Amino acid sequence: MAQQHVVAPAVLRQAIANQAATDQQNRKALLGVLQQSQVRDLAKRLGLDVTRAEGAVSTLTSAELAGLADQARTADAGLAGGANTIVISTTVLLLIIIIIILIAQ
Repeated sequence: MAQQHVVAPAVLRQAIANQAATDQQNRKALLGVLQQSQVRDLAKRLGLDVTRAEGAVSTLTSAELAGLADQARTADAGLAGGANTIVISTTVLLLIIIIIILIAQ
């Protein structure tokens, strides 16, 4: 008797490819925020290692990437919005950097 699959192999392959693409977009969003001069300057003043955080991005799980990337996109939009939103964005950016560093340990 032939074994039946609960999920067709093609569907499974597509789901894996979709998740990989989403993860890559989320990594790009995180790295984009971490590479901004405002973020680097702030992290340097506070003694946070942005280079270490950038290296740790590749170690994050899909769920961690998704949560942090959402925050990064919000912070990035805030930074682009002007001086009125920089305080909120700075707080979010600091949290992103600290969380990435902590997760990587």
